[in-house]
Amino acid sequence: MKTLIKSSVLIFLVALLSACKSGMVISHGSSFGHCRGFCNKELKLTEKGAKFSAWENGNAPVTKTLEVTDRGTDFKRVAGLLNAEVFKKLELRYGCPDCADGGSEWIEVKNGLNTKRILFEYGNPPEELKALNDQLRSIQAFYDKSK
Repeated sequence: MKTLIKSSVLIFLVALLSACKSGMVISHGSSFGHCRGFCNKELKLTEKGAKFSAWENGNAPVTKTLEVTDRGTDFKRVAGLLNAEVFKKLELRYGCPDCADGGSEWIEVKNGLNTKRILFEYGNPPEELKALNDQLRSIQAFYDKSK
């Protein structure tokens, strides 16, 4: 009986941890405050697919969105570059994002109830995020061209 209870608890914990990982969302975005056109972009990656959005600045912005459900490989590639312990220790803001319309970028990781967004000057991520940012920008550019 003890073995059955231990096995049941173990199965429950494994299922719970798997559910947390499968709920992870890795996002990347960029914006330029004084820009016309589709200057604001966001990419959200999950194990199930990707969602790319681009929108204009202004009072009544137009938004374009593309959702893809079969590119879970992007998520796996990006998640492989993410060091959660290093990410947790990073500051929330680097440099002067979007100052003098130099633009801003951000990387956000949401895992369960925990969310952390790192904001930085466009094209100037912290050293610890350079490889991750390059990969996210590459995926975002792919979707941006397909619109």
